[in-house]
Amino acid sequence: MTRALAGSTTFLLPLLLGIAGCGGGPAEPPQVTTTTMAAGAVTTTTVATGKAEEEAAPLLAWADATPEDGQAPLNVEFKADVEGGTPPLKYTWAFGDGTPDSNEPNPKHTYQKAGKFRADLSVADGGGDSDTDYIEIEVR
Repeated sequence: MTRALAGSTTFLLPLLLGIAGCGGGPAEPPQVTTTTMAAGAVTTTTVATGKAEEEAAPLLAWADATPEDGQAPLNVEFKADVEGGTPPLKYTWAFGDGTPDSNEPNPKHTYQKAGKFRADLSVADGGGDSDTDYIEIEVR
């Protein structure tokens, strides 16, 4: 006895398209899928329409500093850890002590007075994305 898959295209088309979209793995190029049903048999034809354009990963930034505390005058080396984004990247460090900002990714800064300071990092990319982070510095 032979069994054939039969049903309406209204039911089968969404089912077949849903099954085709299951699973993980890397993205494939855009495709056009045509499903036809004739004499109780379902035929699916898929044609690639071109290479997919890759999107840049979202921009993520983290502020780091060494040391994070100590006696005044305290010399601190800041570091911007960045993932993703679209070059060029623009960095801005605000040290929280009233001194001018720095546009270097990894600046050095000296805190002259005792206190708790918040150093803010802002990173913007060429695609219009941005991210911020901060680190607290304690000077005794």
